[in-house]
Amino acid sequence: MAGGDAARELSGEFVRRYWPESDELSKHERLQKAFADSIADGFWKAGMRLPTEMELAQSTPCSLGTVQRALRALSQAGLIERRRGSGSVVADMRAKIDDPWHIRYVDPEIEGGGYYPVETRVLDRQLTGRAGTWSEPLRQRGAQVVKIDRIFTVDQRIDIYSEFYALEERFPEFAEIELAQLNGLNFKRMLSMEHGIPFHRMRQRLRFEAPPPHVTKYVENGTGGIVPVLNVVALAPNGEANYYQDFYLPLKAGELDLGFATRN
Repeated sequence: MAGGDAARELSGEFVRRYWPESDELSKHERLQKAFADSIADGFWKAGMRLPTEMELAQSTPCSLGTVQRALRALSQAGLIERRRGSGSVVADMRAKIDDPWHIRYVDPEIEGGGYYPVETRVLDRQLTGRAGTWSEPLRQRGAQVVKIDRIFTVDQRIDIYSEFYALEERFPEFAEIELAQLNGLNFKRMLSMEHGIPFHRMRQRLRFEAPPPHVTKYVENGTGGIVPVLNVVALAPNGEANYYQDFYLPLKAGELDLGFATRN
């Protein structure tokens, strides 16, 4: 198949699978969402060159100007890189996180003890006033919560889905910082060291449940669709939660160190 035909076929498949049916969003916002979802799913992989602006205008319900506007927004968000003379390329969203506290898989080959490296990439960020299991620990009381969905990749082979919650009014930086800058960022270290946020102890609990559909795309299910879920609540000295986080753990061999549950 000729290169042009292959590019058109890939563009057509992209539209068929990811173009949002809802017309509540403008066309450039719908194109942005389609690319964000498809990049998160791995349809467009890191380093992959996207179709040209003209090819996208021909294969999507968008004008050339709409395509250009959407690509600019994706570039600003850090999802793609626009390179002069070679078009748009999917950015590598994975970044190594330093000294993770919660997802620490033991590497038996490190003498004296050590852990496998962990990379993170952001899938989605939302502002919501919806109540949930996080509301009581965070003392939400009708306030907006920033929800950040990430994939933690351990040793480049174990994927863990994370849902992170924090009050937007207390920590507005989670809503304001560009998505690309959140990749590889140690949230606890940022709050404790850069912002002087105190952490008195960590409350860690393990439950077993069937994950929601947006998680099952990334995490391997167990018997009956059940997976272990590690819940972490970071508590300040007054008992208020600085953040609330769920980790959906895959059923793969490995030793997870939970030793920091009550570290001050």
